[in-house]
Amino acid sequence: MSEGNEQKKEHRGPVETLRDGALKLAIFRNEGENGPYYSMATGRVFTDGKTGQVRETSTFQGSEALRMGQLLVKGYERVLALRGQDRHARMNPARGIDERER
Repeated sequence: MSEGNEQKKEHRGPVETLRDGALKLAIFRNEGENGPYYSMATGRVFTDGKTGQVRETSTFQGSEALRMGQLLVKGYERVLALRGQDRHARMNPARGIDERER
């Protein structure tokens, strides 16, 4: 893969973003040697009191821990579903075998 392609891959946005108020969980699809894999990034959106700008941080308050935990569980379940969709798409419907096994 050329360096230009890798840079494009790095800037690809999330396939899905789950939210709970100011908390968010972004799910990213990546391509690896063994096919696609998924990663997740957590964040919290807030308004900077000094500048008034909307910003994002990867930290959260202790009182948000359970809510973030629930987002992570939902994210995990969503990744499982996305992996299943990937497997289904790789299957050859005529023969029922994985295309990578050819």
